Amino acid sequence: MTRAGFVLRQVKARPFRTAVTCLAFAITIGLLGFLILLESALRQEWSPFQAQRIIITAKTSFFDRLPMAYLPKIEAVTGVADVAPFDFVLGFYRNNRPENQIPVQAAPGPNLINIYKEAKIPQQQAQEWLADPTGGLIGPILARKFGWKPGDRITVMAPVAGGAFETTIRAVMEYNLDNGLYLHRRYFESLTGEKGQAAMFWVLARSRDEIGRITKDLEIAFDNAPVPVLAMTEKQWQLQFLQMLGNVKLLLGSIGLATAFTLLLITSNSLAMSARERRAECALLRILGFSRLDIALFLMGEAMVYGVAGAIAGSSLMAGFAFFVGRALDNTQWAGVSGLLVPTPGTVLMAIVSAVVIAMLSAVIPAFGVSRKPIVQLLRSQA
Repeated sequence: MTRAGFVLRQVKARPFRTAVTCLAFAITIGLLGFLILLESALRQEWSPFQAQRIIITAKTSFFDRLPMAYLPKIEAVTGVADVAPFDFVLGFYRNNRPENQIPVQAAPGPNLINIYKEAKIPQQQAQEWLADPTGGLIGPILARKFGWKPGDRITVMAPVAGGAFETTIRAVMEYNLDNGLYLHRRYFESLTGEKGQAAMFWVLARSRDEIGRITKDLEIAFDNAPVPVLAMTEKQWQLQFLQMLGNVKLLLGSIGLATAFTLLLITSNSLAMSARERRAECALLRILGFSRLDIALFLMGEAMVYGVAGAIAGSSLMAGFAFFVGRALDNTQWAGVSGLLVPTPGTVLMAIVSAVVIAMLSAVIPAFGVSRKPIVQLLRSQA
């Protein structure tokens, strides 16, 4: 019998323990791989224009407002193609239950259409929206969720005068990842009573290559202004907004670390049990001429089988986690993440390497513990 055959025989000798250990590996590696996918997806661009748009907010606080007097100075920066003052509030449709929450946003119509290139609004609907001062533009997620269509008159509860406002849906954009309701800025100002200020400015650069210089020039231009600004790409702004909920990377890393440590304990316990049950066998192998290193390698080989088998199954679980979470995100503001939750060869390779490393670490103490014991002690302890 070959050494590999001997290891496989030991693995098959206790099928239930092998199955449970491999299942633990599969679930853990599947979860670790999914967390890696999720963290990577949150940092990728959801559209080709995210790196061509710049968000300008107050440097002091995300909630501080910027004077509209900044608009001409922003437009004058070399490389800026278009600028739109941008505001937003959270509204509710029918009632204030979380599932009926609506992001209500406002910007000058022509500028918004020019800057938000992914929207792809049908031309006729775009003209009707621009012609209606109180009209609304919606993303397809809202259209599917509430069954809205052009011509529908809706009432939205929001923190505005009277506690609610009405708008007529005039256009539905074709960009499948948007879940917002967009109003004309003048109508929004009349509802909130806040004129002369904006929550942020949305800037379209002439090209991606100019982004770095434009953001630097913008911050320098307003360095001594009453409200200093912070300029960043739209993707950087989304990550900053996400991190307001907490350090997402640290959270995902902590979950992964705790999961890996738990798997390490489970596997170490399984291998320790296997080593104790096979002391007489190890003694016999030593008598037949096998070295202490051979005995340790037999146990480590067993651990590697667990790791590789669990990693293969875990890769399938990772793809399953990604699929179901992606479908759950499809009708939310994070719909862009779902298209990025696709396992890559690099992710699968990382999962397999992680599984093998954890398996080897879990086998070190049991394997070398039993291999270092004298033959007589192994026989006595087994007796």
